[in-house]
Amino acid sequence: MNSIHKYEKKLMTLNQLIILIKIIELKKFSIAAEELYITQSAVSHSIADLESELGIKLIQRGKDGVYPTETGIKVLKYARSIVANMEYIKQEVSASLKLQTGQVKIGSFGGVSINFLPGIMRLFKLKYPKINLKIFEGTEGEIRDWIVSRTIDIGFITFPCDMLETIPIISDDMVVVLPETHTLAAQNSISIEELTKYPMMITWNSNCQILVKKAFKSATGKLPPWKYKVSNTGTLLAMIKEGLGIAIMPKFALPEYIPNVKILPLEPILKRRIGLASIMPFSDLPPATSAFVELTLKWIENNILPDNQFIESRTT
Repeated sequence: MNSIHKYEKKLMTLNQLIILIKIIELKKFSIAAEELYITQSAVSHSIADLESELGIKLIQRGKDGVYPTETGIKVLKYARSIVANMEYIKQEVSASLKLQTGQVKIGSFGGVSINFLPGIMRLFKLKYPKINLKIFEGTEGEIRDWIVSRTIDIGFITFPCDMLETIPIISDDMVVVLPETHTLAAQNSISIEELTKYPMMITWNSNCQILVKKAFKSATGKLPPWKYKVSNTGTLLAMIKEGLGIAIMPKFALPEYIPNVKILPLEPILKRRIGLASIMPFSDLPPATSAFVELTLKWIENNILPDNQFIESRTT
């Protein structure tokens, strides 16, 4: 009887799991403490107690901060699931109270964050003022990883996205972006065949690369003549302004005005599809997350149409 009582006192707590997740995500005790609004000492003690209770090291220090041990990686997967399920319980209770409280963690990338997300958040906060929206901005690849690891509840993605449950929301034209002094800048549109003659093409770390590759392969039997690859659209546009190349980019990723740059339609028309993705079927989403999806679709339909094509099919 005494041994059972002794073991029960050593059960891990939800707070310990939350702290473990945050440390591994941020790689530093000090930053994790700031994010959680607790002292660094409290973070250190929590992890030390958790490792003592489990009898094994979960994190270790490296040159670039802390990172999980082999066991820590395995524990992290279950810790994220436990914390996510606790949030889902809160959301279910909140739904019974007409969604008065809760939190939704959302993944977003550049074009969506600029063009859609602020308006969607404003609409959501008007209807559900006590539900907190936490935004995680990253690349499309990072958003997929965050969904799979349950770091976020839902994320904006571009298709194809076969490994997750998805719902399409809108399509976006791909356009040719080039210096205004370029030979092709005087045309009304540019074909893929014409682009093969200019090997100074630039691309960036985006799922759009897949669309462009398929379009070039279909039209010419060849891959795009990319010369440079950059990590963000700001760098890409700066290089185009300096005459270092041309690019095929989604319209929503571009600012309204870019000096010394020409934007032309691509022939044949190429569209990327933007959607929302989740690790679970959309019919099983927690109430607050489901409410965010519903209001996202409503905002897109009311604010983006008819200038852009709304995707009618919403089957997962």
